[in-house]
Amino acid sequence: MKYLVGIDEGTTGCKASVFDETGKLISIKGREYPSYYPHPGWVEQNIEEIKDAVFACCRDAVASARRKGVDKNDIVAISHSNQGITMVLLDENEKPVRDRTIGWQDLRYVDILPELQKEVDIEKYWNISGMMFGTYNIPILRWLQENEPENWAKVRYICSHQDWFLRQYGATGFFIDEGCLNFLSMADKETNEWDDYLTSVYKVDKNTLPKIIHSPGTVVGEVTEDIALQLGLPVGCKVCSGGLDANCCLMGAGAKEAGTQVLVMGTAGVSIVVTDKMVLDPNKRITVRSNPGFGNYQFYIMTNTGASSFRWFRDELCSMESATAKLMQIDPYNIITAMAENSKPGANGIVALTCFQGSHTRIKNEKARGAFFGINLGTTKADLAQAVLEGICYEMKDILKMNEHLYGKEITSIRLCGGVSKSPYWCQMFADIFNRPIELIEVSELGCLGAAMCAGIGAGLYKDASEAVDKCVHIKEVYTPNRDNVRIYQDAFDRWFECLNITNNQIYV
Repeated sequence: MKYLVGIDEGTTGCKASVFDETGKLISIKGREYPSYYPHPGWVEQNIEEIKDAVFACCRDAVASARRKGVDKNDIVAISHSNQGITMVLLDENEKPVRDRTIGWQDLRYVDILPELQKEVDIEKYWNISGMMFGTYNIPILRWLQENEPENWAKVRYICSHQDWFLRQYGATGFFIDEGCLNFLSMADKETNEWDDYLTSVYKVDKNTLPKIIHSPGTVVGEVTEDIALQLGLPVGCKVCSGGLDANCCLMGAGAKEAGTQVLVMGTAGVSIVVTDKMVLDPNKRITVRSNPGFGNYQFYIMTNTGASSFRWFRDELCSMESATAKLMQIDPYNIITAMAENSKPGANGIVALTCFQGSHTRIKNEKARGAFFGINLGTTKADLAQAVLEGICYEMKDILKMNEHLYGKEITSIRLCGGVSKSPYWCQMFADIFNRPIELIEVSELGCLGAAMCAGIGAGLYKDASEAVDKCVHIKEVYTPNRDNVRIYQDAFDRWFECLNITNNQIYV
């Protein structure tokens, strides 16, 4: 039996897993790390802090697997799933030019966006990239040029987190997968190659950009002796290209056929529909991109804050619950969701807007912020917890409706992944609010599994992505809607959308 390591490096924390070649999870270890908020709307991280956590997780996961009888020398490949397109800007010595990277949730570019839009042929940009200018935070490159010219002058390499981490594992250079490539908004959606017009929009020299990898699992290097000591892996273990976190989750969910919908509920909330046709959204909201490894396409739309708004609730309003969880050595989210169960569907009239870093539903507003509506003297913390869980679901329902409209028919196969999938209460809530069956995969950590499947392709254990899915992906459970709750949640969803309209029309615009 051969074994594979999949790293899922997220925004709030990372996980490292060891799988066997059938997709069975052998061991998993995780750690959290901080984000920093130096100004309202700004989000930064320290890449070295993230690296320390990732490397420690890998060592711990391998050590755990060895205690379960895995021979380290049978671990044949490693791959990486990275958080949404946070860039690492490096100097000629491959050292970061800033003390902290600017996170993908960061909104500091919003103030200069109107002026930048005057320089851009919006239709041309959209038709080439499949993305609306300013949809994601790539204009941060222009912000840096204007506000930190001394740092920009040092830039010799522009990387996504995956490119940077693959290099740390032993890659021979900087390599970018198609998912991260699409997010960088500088590539032609048809050819998946760097485009001269798009790079000129950001005033980027193509020589600073990584080499493009078109096939998941491409071998880009091997683990060297010194890196092997840091990761706990054998010398010569293959380093293979992985994918953007959403793409790795998509592969781990087995989403290779048109009509499959995957909800990736991590820091962000991502809604992806697999389609056989490359269709541009006439409203320029839903992006279209390749579905790496499967030869079809994705309709992709996301919220900036998915489960991260629940983490905010945990950290800022549930210190007692978190302390109790630490003493009991259990997940604090389990206590908070159990508390939410003491409320009821509709949260006793409380509405939570969880758009902490902008609204990305049918109402798009980068300046929108979170809020609670309907609080009264009878409101309990259980109601607030229930409202936050519901608010996240309502955002996802709204963008699902957008995806379905572009796809042209109702999506019936919906697969849920991310930390949310560990909560039966939350899974049932999704089924009730969506009024659709929700499928769960046997392995809950699909980012790790997708990365490990990429590693398996590189190691030759699977001939391609489709075979990896056939061997490793298994549906374990289906949540069906509770008809008594569906009507209640529909009424609550209508209240939520009314509140979203109110905030956008009267407060933030």
